[in-house]
Amino acid sequence: MRKAKARSRAWMWIAAVALVPRLLVIFTYGPHMSLHSDDAGYYRSAVWFLQSGTLSYYTPAKPTLHMMPGITLLLAAIIALFGQGALGLYVGKIVFALIGTAGVVGAYKAIGKMTSPAFAAIVALAIALYPPSVEIDTLFLTEPLFMATFAWAFYYLLKLEQTKALRDLLWLSIFFMLAMYVRPNVALWAVIGVLYLAAKRYPRRLLIRHAGIAVVIGIVFMLPWWVRNEIVFHKFILLTDDSWNPLLLGTFQGQGYPPPANEGAVEHQLLREHPNLRPQRLHELPWFALEKQVAIQRIREWLKANPQSFWRTYLWLKPQILWLRAYLPIPIFGIKGVQLFSLQRWLVYVSIIGHFVAMVFAKGRRLELLLVWVSLLYFTLLFCVFFAFERYNVPIEWLMLMGAPAGLWAFVRWLLRPMSKHKRRRRSAAGRA
Repeated sequence: MRKAKARSRAWMWIAAVALVPRLLVIFTYGPHMSLHSDDAGYYRSAVWFLQSGTLSYYTPAKPTLHMMPGITLLLAAIIALFGQGALGLYVGKIVFALIGTAGVVGAYKAIGKMTSPAFAAIVALAIALYPPSVEIDTLFLTEPLFMATFAWAFYYLLKLEQTKALRDLLWLSIFFMLAMYVRPNVALWAVIGVLYLAAKRYPRRLLIRHAGIAVVIGIVFMLPWWVRNEIVFHKFILLTDDSWNPLLLGTFQGQGYPPPANEGAVEHQLLREHPNLRPQRLHELPWFALEKQVAIQRIREWLKANPQSFWRTYLWLKPQILWLRAYLPIPIFGIKGVQLFSLQRWLVYVSIIGHFVAMVFAKGRRLELLLVWVSLLYFTLLFCVFFAFERYNVPIEWLMLMGAPAGLWAFVRWLLRPMSKHKRRRRSAAGRA
């Protein structure tokens, strides 16, 4: 009884451990701690949205397709209630810290479904205290929002497979669509979820019915966005139209890529060829279309001129950029990002070994572990095809870091299996007597 109560309350302790360092960062370094990059852009977008009612990013007067509206709407709500001063910034950072904490709890719950609460707590506490995770949850970025929504979507997918309950389907659909509203690149993960349910022999008719309900919920979420795009841009735009910039940036990573040496040279060339598109921020769609053309052209040129370096970059060097670097752009409490690089490498290597050990010994849970593998592979391929950046690993790092504890859990479970079989036989014999 006491053990059950302790397990049911474990998430509270994990939430407390996660929240404390995030609040310490906020109140130690103040509300103005910023990258002066993407976070500042999202904040400006929210301010402009309140001023004009236009979802914009590059300039206040021009509607944008740079990102989905989730983070802008959240920040706009905070600014509307608490203002743009220090109070509003503090409240905003605390809200993001709370959302980041919810993400840690979601990861704990999801991993607990696949292994055990004790081993899930190890991963959750590691994420709760790891400096990159702590820092990123105090900045106005999409990462804390995506981690929270995706972790809880992952949890409810696992729970839905067990319960088949409509309630769990609704929560899964809601969290997945909230994840879409901050990171549209999660879209195809829905296919992975459906395949997982099918592999678990989810009743076919029920799967079709539940998939239909999920699609309806998705349409309800997306309809305002589609209507807005049709009104503003006079065309149907499913998600965003800014994926071509990361695709272009990705052609300047690795080794052996074709000239020029940086994106700036491409930008100047395009402006010379298309002077009517100056400044670029006022011509988003034409500019994105040109970036798409240049990106595809560079990929073809690279693949033709130096296929060995192309494949080495996209299959070997970019995954290392994504996973083996720790993201800590602002030093906190005397810790610098460069000091964590060796730790990050060690954590990833041990986690990969742990994932393989878990797959060998985790009889009865291999499909769940395969779901983790495929999810990691999906995001890794996605980021490596486009632009690999160490910040992108932070919201999905819990999937990677669960490898070592999962491997240990599976191995211990395998060792104790004969003992548990012996206990069951003794109980059966005692019952017959």
